[in-house]
Amino acid sequence: MLNDLKEIIAIDSVYGEPSEGAPFGKKPRAALDWFLAKSKSFGFKTGELDGYCGWAEIGSGERMIGVLCHLDVVPAGDGWTFPPYEMTVDGGKIYGRGVADDKGALVACMHALKSINDEGEKLSGRIRIIVGCNEENGSACMQHYAEHGEIPSCSIVPDADFPIINSEKGILTHEVKIPLDDFFKDNIVELCGGLKSNVVPDRAHVIIKRGSPLYERIKSFSHLDERLFRTSPIIEKIITDGNEIKDFGINDGDKGLRIETTGIAGHAMDPEKGDNAIWKIFSLLSAFGGSKTVEAVYEYMCTPLSCEKFGFSCEDEQSGDTTFNLGVANTDGKALKLTLNIRIPVCCDKEKIIPAMLAKMPEGTKITETMFSPNLFIDKDAPLVKTLLKVYADVTGNETYCIKTGGGTYAKELPRAVAFGPTFPNTVTNLHNADENLPVTEFEALLPIYRAAMLALDKATEI
Repeated sequence: MLNDLKEIIAIDSVYGEPSEGAPFGKKPRAALDWFLAKSKSFGFKTGELDGYCGWAEIGSGERMIGVLCHLDVVPAGDGWTFPPYEMTVDGGKIYGRGVADDKGALVACMHALKSINDEGEKLSGRIRIIVGCNEENGSACMQHYAEHGEIPSCSIVPDADFPIINSEKGILTHEVKIPLDDFFKDNIVELCGGLKSNVVPDRAHVIIKRGSPLYERIKSFSHLDERLFRTSPIIEKIITDGNEIKDFGINDGDKGLRIETTGIAGHAMDPEKGDNAIWKIFSLLSAFGGSKTVEAVYEYMCTPLSCEKFGFSCEDEQSGDTTFNLGVANTDGKALKLTLNIRIPVCCDKEKIIPAMLAKMPEGTKITETMFSPNLFIDKDAPLVKTLLKVYADVTGNETYCIKTGGGTYAKELPRAVAFGPTFPNTVTNLHNADENLPVTEFEALLPIYRAAMLALDKATEI
C-alpha cells in the first residue's frame, strides 16, 4: 500500500490545460492512467469515460456498489517541510500532497477490493471503484459519469471524516469584478494573491508604482524596508487586525515597492482555521485611506464576520452555519477581480447573496455565480447510514455518530451516496495546507474498514 501510495503521490495531478483525452490536463490524465494500469494488474475489470473519469470493478450481476474517489489535488503551495510530491514517512506520519485528500483513501480502497478478489469472497453483485479527475475544481468529472456511466445501487465516498458525514453544505463560487478607482489607477501596479477559491490563501503581494503619490507618501515618512511596518499608521493597523510584523515583507524593485504578506493555507470549508494573506494586503492599504474599493473589500470581505456584515448569515441544526472565503485576488488593469467560496446551510436562500453583496460594494461592481453545488442530507436512520455506522463500530470499536460538514464531496453527484472516512476523529491532516499528512497507523486501518463496508453493502437487502 505504501509503495502504491508513493507512486500516485509522485504525480502532481493539479488541474491543467485541457487537451484531447485529458479534459483536466496532462497530470490528472497521468494519474488516471496509473489507476487503470494498477487496477488491471490487480485483476480488476476497468474502463474510462473520455478522460473525465475511470472505473475498476470485480464481481458480476446487475446490482453494483460504488466507491467514489478522486485523483486530482489542489496546488502544493509553499511552506512544506518535505517535498510535496515525494511521499515521506517521518515521525509515524505519511506526508505528501493528496495523502489525505484523496489518494490515501483510494489506495486503501483498491487494496481492500484486491483482498476481496484474491480471497475469493462470494459477492451478490459487483463492487466498482469510480475515480474522477476534477473534484477540486467543480466535479465535472463525476457529473460526466452521472450522464454517461452506470449508476451504482448505492455508494460510499472516502473523502471526508469518520464515523460518517450525512450532511454537506451547499457550495457557491462567485467571481467579483470591481472597476479600478483612482487610487488603484494612480498607485497600484499589481495586486495578486491566492491560487483557488476553495483554499485560504497563504501568499499575496501588492506593487506600489514607483513615483506614484502613495509611493512618495510612504517614502516621505519611512525607509523603504522592514522599518515601514514599525511606523504609524502601519503598526497600529497590524496590531489592531491581530497580525504580526513578520507576516509582511518589502522590496523596492524596478516596478515599484513590492509588499508581500504570508498567512496559513487552509480549506474553505473551515476558513477560520487558516490565516488569509489577502486580508493583510487590504488591511495595509486601508491604513493609507483614499480608496472606496479598498475600504469596501477590507470591511466586508477581510473579516470572519463577512456573512453577518453582508446580511446573509444563517444557521440550522441540519447543516450548520454560513462561511465565506476570499480565495483569489488580482488586478488586470481595468478591474479588481476576486474569487469567493461561500458555504451555505439549508436555511440560506442563495438567491439573496449576490444582491446583498452588490449593496455593499462600489458602484459598477459585477458579481457572477460560477459554480453551485447543492446541499446534501441523508437521515441518520437511513439504511445506508446505519449499515456503515455498524461497520465502523464493529471494525474499530469506536463510538458512532453523524457529522455535518462544510466540505463538499462526490456524494452530491450520484444518488444514494454518503461520505465515509478516511480521516479519524481528532486527527489533523493539514488538508489543503502545507505538510498534508496521514498517520501510518490510520492509513493501515483503512483497508479493513473499507473491505468490511464493501462486503456489508454488497450483502445488504435494503439500502
